[in-house]
Amino acid sequence: MKKYVLLAVAALVGLAAVSCQQKEIEPEDALNITGTTITVGKEAASPAISFKANKAWKAESDSPWIVPDKNSGEAGDVTLKLAVAENDTWAERSGKVTVSVGSVKTVFTVVQGTESILESAVAFNVSPEAQDIVVPVKTNLQYSVTPAADSPWITVVSTKAAPQEGTIKVHVAANTELSPRTGSFEISAPGYSQLYYVVQSADWVPTSQAEAVYIGNSQSIYDNETWTINLHQQYIVKLATEDGDKVTLALNKKGELKDGVFSFFPVDKIPEGTYVIDATGKKEDNTFSIMSSTGDEKYYTGLAIAGRDVSIYDGEVVVSEDNGSYIITAILVDAAGTQYSYSYEGPVAVSTDFCAGNAEVNWKNTFDTQFTTKANGWYVSFYHPRKNPADPNEVAYSSFSFFSAPGDVNLEELPEGTYTFGAAEKDASLKYKNGTLKADPGLLSEVSISLYNEAGGIVYTDITPEGSKLIITKNEDGTRNFKYSATVTPYTYDESYNKVSGNPVQVSMDINVPLGKATDTQTHPSEDGDLAITTLEGPAGTVYVGYWYGSNIGVEEDGTTMKPAIADTPCNIFSIGSNSSFNGAWSAFFSVISDGSWEYVKTYPDNNPRFSADPVPDGTYTFSTEAKIGALVPLKAGNASRCYIQNTYTGTTYYPVSGSVTLSNGTISMDLVCKATEAGLEGRPGSPASIHVTGGSDFTCSYLQDWSGANRVKTLSLNSPVPVD
Repeated sequence: MKKYVLLAVAALVGLAAVSCQQKEIEPEDALNITGTTITVGKEAASPAISFKANKAWKAESDSPWIVPDKNSGEAGDVTLKLAVAENDTWAERSGKVTVSVGSVKTVFTVVQGTESILESAVAFNVSPEAQDIVVPVKTNLQYSVTPAADSPWITVVSTKAAPQEGTIKVHVAANTELSPRTGSFEISAPGYSQLYYVVQSADWVPTSQAEAVYIGNSQSIYDNETWTINLHQQYIVKLATEDGDKVTLALNKKGELKDGVFSFFPVDKIPEGTYVIDATGKKEDNTFSIMSSTGDEKYYTGLAIAGRDVSIYDGEVVVSEDNGSYIITAILVDAAGTQYSYSYEGPVAVSTDFCAGNAEVNWKNTFDTQFTTKANGWYVSFYHPRKNPADPNEVAYSSFSFFSAPGDVNLEELPEGTYTFGAAEKDASLKYKNGTLKADPGLLSEVSISLYNEAGGIVYTDITPEGSKLIITKNEDGTRNFKYSATVTPYTYDESYNKVSGNPVQVSMDINVPLGKATDTQTHPSEDGDLAITTLEGPAGTVYVGYWYGSNIGVEEDGTTMKPAIADTPCNIFSIGSNSSFNGAWSAFFSVISDGSWEYVKTYPDNNPRFSADPVPDGTYTFSTEAKIGALVPLKAGNASRCYIQNTYTGTTYYPVSGSVTLSNGTISMDLVCKATEAGLEGRPGSPASIHVTGGSDFTCSYLQDWSGANRVKTLSLNSPVPVD
């Protein structure tokens, strides 16, 4: 009996255990929802979702225009409100709200409609200038014309009140912006509306690409009028359009003189300013360069459209900059007067591309029969950008004339080698060399070195031949290396134009220069004989340099008293020397006497007090050995003749003995009989003793230099090198 009692107790214990396990079982996730689609109109709405959750729940929206008022909550009966934004789109849209209890999810779909609409707009395409748009209207309704808020450049000029048949006029202001613009206005009446778009083009063709390179003052910067180096900085700006137009702007900006020290603009920014045409090639401040007549610039302002180059003759370029972002406008005008307008807005990266000096290279000739060796003559000149204004011995300009071995010349290859000044030739029988080794290979025939002064101008120097050496080598990248060292003596002139020499200084250069093809400036073969002048050729064109000697000529026997050129008669004496050549082969120097009406007036800056821009007086000057008004005279300065015509091919010099020279309104004409000295004809059996020079050409006699100081005048004399009949 006891056994059964124990079993019963055990059974009761087991039932109790089973009952406890059933109470700990978690209920399944449950979500009771009625309806899962909500439809609303286009206006903002606040629909509600009702559901019953047996556990904590969450709600998520997949659309920003549907926002639940809460995103989670506890078990129970729930009402979830949705904030649905107004549908301002043109189409019906739908979004989803997902409610979840644990792993059980239900998706609500919210469908929002839009009102049916059909609208159209009228577009006007107009030009950049200010103008009126006229719209015909016929209505019996009261209406209004309203420009869009973002179109302040469109204004209403006039309307007509209903009922009326007439016109509506709106005014479109000129588009001064750099790109086209779009605006609108609306005509509306109760139940009706019409939208009008205005698309206005711009005066400017926008460019989408821009880059710039700073090249310093490495291009053609010597001013022949003032004999100074123009310390400009040049920035080459390149623009391009989507259609392939290419615009190149060569902008010149001068450095500034502050507190006596010359300083440059930053090389990594394009200086702001308005740049105008520079047709003179002087590269003055705030100008842009165009291609010169010689066409030897590396960079110049130009335009290429569809692969066709357009030569620019006029225009204006404006540059502004704000924190690295530029606005650049370029109005460029070609020879026919056609205007091209381009603009750019945005950043421009400025790189640098200039060496210590940009070189001009000329191959002289192999024809010069004055010399026995027929060596090839070369001329190389450098304009050196200033690097250190504090350096008193910084080279500003340098040029070298030297001779390489005879033979055929490749103008693409400047000859390498070491070049020095030669010693005096001892063999007097080498008559063509006139006592020097002038044209032997490996020799320097001439060197010119100028230095910068503190104000950015230049100081001329005398070269000490001893130790002067030029070494030219070719670099692996094809550029040339020039090494030069010498002792030079700076000099200036005092108020009386006496030469004042400074202390000798040592200068040296070590520069790498990219050299293009050498310019062929060989003397054209021309034998001695009668000559008909037709042209004046050379890089300087028809430009001459006049040396004014005042009204005194020669000296009295005591060597000190000045003798007037013409007793008791005011007069002026001029020597006119060409820096280019007649017919490509003849140079000339004439000395003439005019009346006393011409007065020297300084017309150049204080650092160049010798110069005047007044021309030599026009007139016919007839040869005479006596000083008189209107005479062409055999003037000499020391032993140097100041009246001759020379064949630069044969080297023969002929001196006038009769005839005349006429200067008239920018031209020169000659009718001269000229003779050569016996010494000058030695070795030239085919050359006549006298020649007849006729003809003429364009001629500009300007850039007069005042040499009237006593130290200049007292060396003058009237003395022909040849007998005068």
